Amino acid sequence: MRLIIASLLVTGLLAACASKPAEPPVTKRVKVDASNVTEAQAAGYRIVNKNGETLYCRKTFLTGSRLKSTTSCLTAAQWTELSEQSRAIVNDRARPVQTNTPHP
Repeated sequence: MRLIIASLLVTGLLAACASKPAEPPVTKRVKVDASNVTEAQAAGYRIVNKNGETLYCRKTFLTGSRLKSTTSCLTAAQWTELSEQSRAIVNDRARPVQTNTPHP
């Protein structure tokens, strides 16, 4: 009985390792206009017109909570700038730290 369970477990693990890893979601930047407003809304943005300026609002849930959230409303240019700043921070953190000590 143990041999059957062990062989089923090994078979399951091998099948899981042999499968393709999930591909990350593809994100693309597009200009939002009347033709693709529904795409922006499907991506989680609410489009608001405030003082003649188009704002894209996104609700973000606070870490550890399913009830508390914050809403951020920014222009398309501000969202782009925020995205570029975040990407630059991640890239800076991902670079290895160089030291002046020689390797043995």
